[in-house]
Amino acid sequence: MATDPIARENEVVPEPETPRRPRRPFHKDPLSVLSWSIALAAVAAYWWLFVHKPVPQPGQQIARVTAVAGTVKVKPNATEGWRDARLADRLHVGDVVQTQPRSGAEISFNTGNVVQVRPDSVVYIGGSAESSTAAWRVQSGRVNFSVAREQTEIVTPTVRTTALQNAAGNIDVGDTGETGVKIFRGQAELETMQGQRITLGENQAVQVDAAGMAGARLELPPPPSLVSPAARAQIARLASSGASTEQRWTAVANGVTYHVAVDYNVTQAHLLLSAALEQAGIAGTTHVLSGLDVGRYFWRVAAVNREGLEGAFSRTSFFSVFQAPAPAPSPTPEAGPPPPLVLQTVEEVAPGVVHVGGRTVAGATVEVGGIAMRVRPDGSFSEHIRPVGGREVIVRATTPDGAVTELTRTLARR
Repeated sequence: MATDPIARENEVVPEPETPRRPRRPFHKDPLSVLSWSIALAAVAAYWWLFVHKPVPQPGQQIARVTAVAGTVKVKPNATEGWRDARLADRLHVGDVVQTQPRSGAEISFNTGNVVQVRPDSVVYIGGSAESSTAAWRVQSGRVNFSVAREQTEIVTPTVRTTALQNAAGNIDVGDTGETGVKIFRGQAELETMQGQRITLGENQAVQVDAAGMAGARLELPPPPSLVSPAARAQIARLASSGASTEQRWTAVANGVTYHVAVDYNVTQAHLLLSAALEQAGIAGTTHVLSGLDVGRYFWRVAAVNREGLEGAFSRTSFFSVFQAPAPAPSPTPEAGPPPPLVLQTVEEVAPGVVHVGGRTVAGATVEVGGIAMRVRPDGSFSEHIRPVGGREVIVRATTPDGAVTELTRTLARR
C-alpha cells in the first residue's frame, strides 16, 4: 500500500533515551555520610550540654555549707559517724545534715540553688532516685529554698516537688509525715503519693497529709515592706531603762495579723531561726520595742492569713542603738554683786513685836531672823514680826543669782 507523503513528513520520530547512571548507595557516598555525621554530632552535643542532666553518683560533691548557727551535724556518705558541720564544708551525694533545736544551716549547691535548714530538721543531699545535681530530700523539719538557673527536686515522704527556675519557697514535714509546701516566688510542680499533680504559683500553698492526699490550694499573703526604722538607722540610748523605737511596715493583701521577729545576730536572722525578740498576732502595722540596750538589731515581718498560714518574711533590715554621751552639767551661774539693803526702821513697838522696814533691789527676797518678809515689786518692805533670838535683829537680802547682803541691828531697851 502506498504511503501518504504528507503524513510521513509529519510523523514524530522519538529520540533515543539516554541511559541513567545507577544511584550510589547512601553508605558508599562520602559526602552524605560526612553531612549526616556532622548533623548527628551537633544534636548530640546540644543534648549533652543543654538537655542532659547527669545522674549524681554516691560520693559526688554537689554542695557546700555556707552558714552555721548553733549545733549542726553532718553524716558523710556511707559512714555511720556524725561530726560537727563547719563553715565551707563540702557536701556529697548521700550526706545527711541534721540541725539541733535553735540551730540552722545554709547549704549552697554548685548549681546556685540555696537551702536554709531550720531547727530540728534532717536533710539528705542528692540520692540515686533523683536525676539532678541540685536534688535533695527532707526527712523531717522545715527548710526554706531558693532556686537559681537549674530547677531542683525536693522529695519528702509524701510528695515530690519540682521547683522551677528562680522559684523560692518553704517545705515543712511534720512528725507523722504530712508535708506543707509553700511557694513564695516563681512556680513549682507537685506530685503526691496518690498520683495527684498540682501546680503552685507565687504566694500559694498546699498541705499534703500523711497518706499523700493533697488539700485545696491556698493563697498566702505577700511579704510586707519595712518602713521604719530605716535601714542602718542610729537610735540614741539616753536613759538607764534603754532605748525605744516604733517599727512600721506596709499592710498587705490577705494579711490579717503580722509576725515581727528581731535578732541580735545577722546569721540567725538570715536563717530565719527562732528570734531573740518576737511578737506574733499583731493586728496593725506598728510595734513598739522598748528597753533596748546598745548593739545592732536585725528585724523582719511576715503576714498571716485567715487560715493561720504565714507568708514569706520581708527582707531583713537592721538598726543600731548607741549610748548617747551624758549631757554636760549646767554651769553654776556666778553670783552678781550683793544687793543693796537699806534699813529704815528697826524698832520694838510692843513687847516682842518689832517693826522692820526698808528697801532692797526688786526681785530680791528678805528674811528677818529666818522669817520671810513680803517684798513689794519696787523692792520695799515693811512688816511687824516677832523675831526670836534676843535683842539682835538680823536682816538678810538675797538676789535670784544667790548674792547676799546681811545687816544686824540691836534693839534699844525700853
